[in-house]
Amino acid sequence: MQYFVILGLLLFVLSGCGDRARRSETAEKPSDSTAISTDTVCFRQVVGRDTTALRLVINGATVTGELAILPYEKDRARGRIEGTLTNNQIRADWQRSGEGVTQTHEINFLLTGDAVTWREGERMEKQGRWVLKQPESGFDYKLLKTECRSIN
Repeated sequence: MQYFVILGLLLFVLSGCGDRARRSETAEKPSDSTAISTDTVCFRQVVGRDTTALRLVINGATVTGELAILPYEKDRARGRIEGTLTNNQIRADWQRSGEGVTQTHEINFLLTGDAVTWREGERMEKQGRWVLKQPESGFDYKLLKTECRSIN
C-alpha cells in the first residue's frame, strides 16, 4: 500500500513540474493575435471659424481614416484616407470630395509627438492622382491630437 501512495505522490509532483514549465513558456511568448494592435487617433485644427479634422485608424502598417477640411462659408473637402505607415510617416491616398467632384490626392503625413503635419500646395494630375507640383514648397498643415468625435 505504501508503495502505491509513494508512486502516486511521485507522479503528482512530476506532472505538476511539466505543467509549470509549459505555463511559463506560454506566459513568455505573446500570442499572435496581440502582435498587431489597432489604434484610432484624431487630430484637429481650428483657426477662426475654419476647422480641419483628421481621424486615423492604424492597424499595424495599414492606415485608414477620414480627412475633412471645413472652411467657414467656403467650399468644403472631405474624404477617406488609405495608406501605409513606415516609421512615423504615412503615405496615403485621400479620396477628396468637394465642389461635386471626387479626386484622389496623394498626401504624406508625418506623425510627431502629439501632432500630425503634411504639406499642401499647387497640384497637378499625374497618372490619375493629384500630386504636389513642387513638394518642397507650399504650406504645412499642423493638427494637434484631440479626443475623437464625429467630423462635421
